[in-house]
Amino acid sequence: MARTNEWEQLEMAAGDPKPAWPIPSAKPKFATWSIGGGRPFGCDANACKRWHAGIDLTGLAGGAIVVAPEDGVVTAVDRGWSGAAKAVCLRTDSGLFVVLGGFIRGSSKEFGIASDQKVRKGDRLGRVLGSYAMIHLETYLADGRSANSAWWKGQPPPKGLLNPTNYVERMVGDRISLVRSVQRHDALKALGYFAGSSTAVWSEASKAALKAAQTALGIEVDGKWGPTTEAAITGALSELDGGCTDDLCGTAAMDRAPKAKAGRSPRFWLTVAGVAALGMGFGVGLLMTSDREAAPDPDRGAP
Repeated sequence: MARTNEWEQLEMAAGDPKPAWPIPSAKPKFATWSIGGGRPFGCDANACKRWHAGIDLTGLAGGAIVVAPEDGVVTAVDRGWSGAAKAVCLRTDSGLFVVLGGFIRGSSKEFGIASDQKVRKGDRLGRVLGSYAMIHLETYLADGRSANSAWWKGQPPPKGLLNPTNYVERMVGDRISLVRSVQRHDALKALGYFAGSSTAVWSEASKAALKAAQTALGIEVDGKWGPTTEAAITGALSELDGGCTDDLCGTAAMDRAPKAKAGRSPRFWLTVAGVAALGMGFGVGLLMTSDREAAPDPDRGAP
C-alpha cells in the first residue's frame, strides 16, 4: 500500500498517560503502520488522493459500546463520517482534540451524550456501526480545533495533526514502539551508537549505528529495525534507566539522566520512561502488527 514519507513529520500524541481503550468489549487490534497510508485503502501511489490521518481500531462487532479515552468535553456527536457511520469529537483536558469515527447515528442519545457535555474517562459515548466494524481514531493538538482535517496528497500533514500510535499503545498497557526515525536515533544515541542529529533522515550512518547495536546486543546483524531488534533495544534502554516501573518513572528518569550519560535529549528520557513504565509485553503487540482486515474506507467528514 502506498504511504507518504511525511508521516515522519508528525509528533506523537501525548494526552493522558493511561488513556482508556475505547472499546472495552473488544480485544485490541490495530496497525501501527496505518498513519500516512493511502486512501482509499489499497490504492497505489498514482491513485491516492489523500493520506490516512489516524489509526483504525478494527474487528469490532456492531453495537459494541465506545467509551471516552480520557476526561474532556464532547464537541460534536453524529458528525458526518463515512456512509451511515458518524463521528464523535472530544476536546480532552490534557490538550488533545480526539476524533472517533464509526458510530451508529443517534447511539449517543442512549447514554445521554450531547455536544458541550463534560465526560470522564470510560464514560459511554455510543455504539459501533456494524457495517463499518471499526472505530477510526485521529488525534490533534486542541488549540481551538472543532473538526478533523483531510490530509491531501501533495500537501503537508494538516496543522496540529498528531501520530496516535504510542497513544493507542498506552491505552492497552503495551510497550512504546519506536516507529519514527527520530525515536530510533534517540535510542541509538542514548546507547552510544549514533552521534548524528536525531531529526536527520534515516541514512547509511543510521544503519551502521543500528548494526553496531545489533552486534553488541547479540542479535542478527542485518541493519533492519524488526521486532527482535526493537525488543533488544527497548530492553537495553529499560536497563539503562534502572528498570523503574512505577508512575514516577518519568520524573525519576529525567532526574537521573545527567548522571547516567551526558548528551541525551529530554525527548529520549521520556521515551525511556515510557518503555520502562509500560514494560515489555508483546501479546498485544502481535495484534498490532497483524494484517489489517479489508474494512470500509474511512472517508472523513468534511471540516
